[in-house]
Amino acid sequence: MDNKIRVKVIESDNGKETYIYPKAGENLLETLIRSGIPVYGECAGNGTCGKCSVKVTEGLLDITLQDRKILSADKLSQGYRLACMAHPDSDCTVIVENEVNNDFISVAESLNNDGREPRGEFASSEKTEKSYSVAIDLGTTTLAFGLADLATGGIKIKLTAVNPQRVYGADVISRIKASNEGKGQVLKSLIRQELIHGIRVMMKDGRISLNDVEKIVIAGNTTMIHLLMGYPCEGLGSYPFTPYRQGFIYAGSDELFDISEKIPVIILPSISVFVGGDITAGLLACGFDNLEKPCLFIDLGTNGELALGNKERVLVTSVSAGPAFEGGNISCGMGSIPGAIYRVSVSDGKPCYETVGGLPPKGICGTGVIELTALLLKEGIIDKDGLLIDEYFDKGYSIDGIKFTQQDIRNVQLAKAAVRAGVEVLLRNYGISYDDVDRVYIAGGFGYYLDINKAADIGLIPAALTNKAKAAGNTALSGAVMASTDVKAKARLEHIIAVSEEIRLSDDRDFNELFIKYISF
Repeated sequence: MDNKIRVKVIESDNGKETYIYPKAGENLLETLIRSGIPVYGECAGNGTCGKCSVKVTEGLLDITLQDRKILSADKLSQGYRLACMAHPDSDCTVIVENEVNNDFISVAESLNNDGREPRGEFASSEKTEKSYSVAIDLGTTTLAFGLADLATGGIKIKLTAVNPQRVYGADVISRIKASNEGKGQVLKSLIRQELIHGIRVMMKDGRISLNDVEKIVIAGNTTMIHLLMGYPCEGLGSYPFTPYRQGFIYAGSDELFDISEKIPVIILPSISVFVGGDITAGLLACGFDNLEKPCLFIDLGTNGELALGNKERVLVTSVSAGPAFEGGNISCGMGSIPGAIYRVSVSDGKPCYETVGGLPPKGICGTGVIELTALLLKEGIIDKDGLLIDEYFDKGYSIDGIKFTQQDIRNVQLAKAAVRAGVEVLLRNYGISYDDVDRVYIAGGFGYYLDINKAADIGLIPAALTNKAKAAGNTALSGAVMASTDVKAKARLEHIIAVSEEIRLSDDRDFNELFIKYISF
């Protein structure tokens, strides 16, 4: 240890007490992360999101300029400070309010109406009664796990959790930067510990052993896979954007996790640096390798990935939509976990809402962001340029203490404009119109809750396509499950990649014009 300062940390959700020891030059957030204490944040320690705040109950932490900018006078008087700005110079005690880092949450929604993922025409039928696979969607914001019964092809358990790497930023650019600045080993350790934790939770809930698991299949974007494997990320953040490794990646569970069991781990391949294995899995889940007519695929995760095509030709692209649709860069935003507002409506002139799990509201997730924006637009509280009326302009609109600010609305505008412009670019490059699109798949972890019409109300998707659109749910997880149960999945994935062509929006002359056009509502 570089000094003798001791910080007592109390975790608000469970009362656990831990003593940590900051190193010289280390801020409190870095010490908390290094000490394995769950903490929330999404601005990569830049002091702008305000979500890593801790409450000082004993001792002192100086109030910084950024504290005064982000935290209210009332919060400051209660002892709240931004952990990323805090540099303890004497012993103190802080409370970490980490409710948003809930442990693994069971997911009630099924992948299909009967709660079973199809085994696939070519799935093996020679499986023992206790034979399982683990499928993982390694998302930038959210982790999703599925335990598949290889004897039946059904899903036994599904879980979700927040990606702990989020403390290094809500988007992949922040994490690439953190990795390149020497945080790669910490990022790798965070995600590996969380994945094996999630796997163990499923084993316990399913009353099975790791010895009953035949394979682990992981789908994730290129950056998340690089961080998981400990690959250098220098090539991901600058032109010509070259990944350290592409294609299928094969490993053993004993190589990735601190366990003795040697379970084959298969990481699904990407189409490009910007269109990762989570999208390849999604296209598999939606059957793009068998489509006769062109269909549109929109994945609204931390970034926006789009695909348009059929079994003969697929155009793909990635838009810098930011993480607004997963609650990122939203002042009270959070993932689709219990307590998140996911549905907003109005009754007798007053806003009503529903939360995941029916719990008291802790924040607002992506679908809630879309529905609240649509509601405020309909009620005339924001205009078509996205400006809040005077009454709410300075302090934002609030639902039971959950604020939605002018900056939040701006982030939604930027995100939806990028996605909508990307859709239009793909249609132009494919040479078809709305009428030629057979179906639209809206994918993403919040797809179960998405109201297609409200997404169209804010201009996220064309109104002409609403009757063709369906919320497809977490297609990355569905595709990973299929890859673990269908013996022809490898060939199917390779076909999808072979017929796919990436459109770089930075090289497209129409994108900027369309982006500006769709900024307004």
